[in-house]
Amino acid sequence: MIKKKQLENIDFQGNQNKIKVLQLIRDEKEITRADIIRLSGLSAPTVTRIVECLTQQNLIHSNGIGSSVGGRPPQIIQFHSKENYVIGIDLGATMIRSALSNLDGEFIFEIHVPTNLKKGFDGVMDQLGELIEKLSERARQKSLTLWGIGIAVCGMVNKNSGIVEYSPIFDWKNVSIQEALAKYTNLNIALGNVTHLIALGELLYGVGKEHKSFICINLGYGIGSGIIIDGKLFGGADGIAGEIGHVVIDKNSQRQGLEGIKGTLEALASGYGLADIAREMALTNPGSVLNSLDPEEIDAKVVFEAAKEGDGLANEIIDEISKNISVGIDTMIKLFNTECIVLSGGLVQNGDLLLDKIRNQVSEYSLSGVSRTVPIVKAGFGENAALIGSFSLILERILMLNNQE
Repeated sequence: MIKKKQLENIDFQGNQNKIKVLQLIRDEKEITRADIIRLSGLSAPTVTRIVECLTQQNLIHSNGIGSSVGGRPPQIIQFHSKENYVIGIDLGATMIRSALSNLDGEFIFEIHVPTNLKKGFDGVMDQLGELIEKLSERARQKSLTLWGIGIAVCGMVNKNSGIVEYSPIFDWKNVSIQEALAKYTNLNIALGNVTHLIALGELLYGVGKEHKSFICINLGYGIGSGIIIDGKLFGGADGIAGEIGHVVIDKNSQRQGLEGIKGTLEALASGYGLADIAREMALTNPGSVLNSLDPEEIDAKVVFEAAKEGDGLANEIIDEISKNISVGIDTMIKLFNTECIVLSGGLVQNGDLLLDKIRNQVSEYSLSGVSRTVPIVKAGFGENAALIGSFSLILERILMLNNQE
């Protein structure tokens, strides 16, 4: 069954009691009503009303009887994650990854297609629409309850309007993905910046189990960050906080990012920035394997492969981008005093070469008088990180349902 109405009137400042109870049930895996009362601090009648409401929505269910030291044995309550489903889409510059998943983040069905950038915004929306129709049909065939669609996009998404205000990678300005997809589906569509959603996915499914304040930095074709503070995603006034890729780190550099600004972190250290640097330097380095390649063949993956084979130029380029990335990471650590840095994206999926360099470089920049070392780790979901994040966007909204008690 395809459900829409449950998410229509979400009030993000709404029923904090319901949020608290559902989060407790989800986090504890198995819990009794008495434990909910004890851990939440809510009254027994309030907890009873919330539990009954969530049960009616099929978000929780009773699963067996617990042990008792006297009186009626308590019922065990669980989050009904495997009976509720979402569609997640990772809208990337080169590939669109989509999946049907339950609320535990377990993929049921996946479809991946190359992004057709040449056909512009409308062409990409047609691709998304076709994917949504195929995944929705799969859900209907299996009689699955589908809560909504989460989309991770490389761009600056205004949290108030849902508009993608600017995406340098796609060259989009002030576009509405929800409006464009309305002709394909009546499901609720939640949209978010890709790195924000990777951070949200880590909060709900990954390092959030140990850390409630951390920063996720996505090192892919572009560069961005998602900032988690006290268990909440920090978006800033408009929801576009964390655009570290567009920060100028070398005002004397002539290298220009896709947004048109010279000396940005993206221009000097992103996937496209690395490729541009390698193509240029390969022309004047005949001893490098990169020199023998057609410039169009040189991308970030090729450079990392050459570095692993001991190519001097490739290693020199990776050394340089690691220094620039480390400046960005060190800046975030000193600004936010975060518990942990989580690195995601294609550049850190090429083994530990870049990660090791970054860790060493950041340690050189750190303040000697500060006792705690901030761990720098890889995101736990690899190439699926943005998809997990898109699922998490819908889960977060489910956790913020605002129904009357």
